[in-house]
Parts: sequence; C-alpha cells; structure tokens
Amino acid sequence: MHIIAKIVKHDITDKDIARELACGGTSEQALKRLIDRCLMLAKADQLGMVVTDEEFDIALMELLDEEEPFGLPAGSLQNMEALEMETLLRNSILIRKYLSTLYPIEQPIEEEKLKELYDEQIQNFCSEEMVRCSHILIKGEDALKRITEIRSHINNRDDFFRACSYSSECPSNRCCGDLGFFPRGKLFPEIDSVAFNMEIDEISEPFASPEGYHILILTDRKCKAPIPFEEIKSSLAAQILQMEREYILMKHLDELYEEFKSQIKLFEDAVQ
Repeated sequence: MHIIAKIVKHDITDKDIARELACGGTSEQALKRLIDRCLMLAKADQLGMVVTDEEFDIALMELLDEEEPFGLPAGSLQNMEALEMETLLRNSILIRKYLSTLYPIEQPIEEEKLKELYDEQIQNFCSEEMVRCSHILIKGEDALKRITEIRSHINNRDDFFRACSYSSECPSNRCCGDLGFFPRGKLFPEIDSVAFNMEIDEISEPFASPEGYHILILTDRKCKAPIPFEEIKSSLAAQILQMEREYILMKHLDELYEEFKSQIKLFEDAVQ
C-alpha cells in the first residue's frame, strides 16, 4: 500500500484511490473527493466531534441493507476487511454529523417564490413527447420475407391487430402488440425513427431492429407540454434547497483548503 497524500493526520493511499474510482470519475476527481473528506474530518476532529457506539450500530445496520454501500458496486463489502469497513463507516458518520452543522435550519420556500421561478423557466419544466405504439415482431433468417407477406395483407387497424394476434413473435401479441407510451431513447433508435414520424393509426412498412423485423401502428401521442405547477412544486423546492446546500459546501471547502493548506501534502506521484 502506497501513500499518495497526507491531509493533516489522514493518509490517502493508492488503495483509497482505487476504491474511490469504483464510484466513477477520473483519478484527479477521485483524489479531490478524498481530500475534501479528509479536510472535513480534520475540522470535525478539531471541534471535538466523535461517533458514539449507538450511532455506529445504527449506521452499520443501515449499511448492510444498502445495495451500493459507500456508493460502491453491490457486493463490495464482501471484499473489504473489517477494519477498513469500520473506518469508512465511522468517517462517513462523522462527515455527515459535521455537514449538519454547516447548513442553516431549512425554512420552507414561499410558494410565491417557487411560482415566480416556475414561470421564468417554464421551458425547463416540460414533459417529454411520448408515443404509444403496437407492433408485430418477426424473427429468424426469413423474417423479412415473412413480415413483408404479412404487411401485404394489412390495410387498416383491424387487419393489423388480427395479424398481430396470430403472427407476432413478441409476448406483447397477447395484448394486441401494445408497447405502451414511451419517450425517445427508451426503445431501439430504429423504433424511435419510425414511431415519432407517424400519424395516429398510420401503419409502417417493415423495418429492422436488433430484435428482428417490425411493423408499427401508432395508437396515441402525448405532445411535449408544461408540467402543471402543482405537480412539480415539491420537487422544485427540493432542488432549490439542494443547490443552496451545494453552494454552501463549495464555499466552505474553499475555506478549509485555505485553513489547512500548510498540512496538505501531495507526493510527486499523487496522480498517475
């Protein structure tokens, strides 16, 4: 194990970097996140903050139920030594306690202010355009030949649904081939390029996707439209509060870097 950096009394090792990289980002970003945490731990230590046994036990039980403990891939705890897991958990609890001292008591955001923001940025609060289609799917080496023959006998929606029930090789044939409503990007691009350029009750010509060959019928469409204020005001308030917290934390970390700058030691090979 190789020491990459020393932040006050906390060491950052190559093993820490490797674990942090599993959470995403570059080596530089991983190191920055680790330094940020070490600075908060140093300040918490300075303030005499500690983790009680009760806090640890509660957090441990919660950790064991998490699908991605510490933001790591599922199953990571099985490959972690007991002391390493305990250290990570105690540090996580201490940082969480420290962060709680940074943020002021949250006051509800006035609805008038929320509505003003909603009206100013209404273009950002729109639902996606969605279409609803049914399809006939044919697979196999002779799929194009068979689906072309099927299409030649379809002249209207009744013909389509009749053919779907006895010809389609998708389990959706039990419900008239219904794919439900979907936005762009949810299904294959080949389906999107056809579905979003059709009119209601229009029936497509056969086309290919990685699944096989399809015939589509467009059965409904939901156009892009503003999400009503009443439906979005709660999530909008939560977003504003989160942005305020992120701004407070960013400023505070800058202050910690300045306060402890003489105790931040990065070694020459800190980032490979």
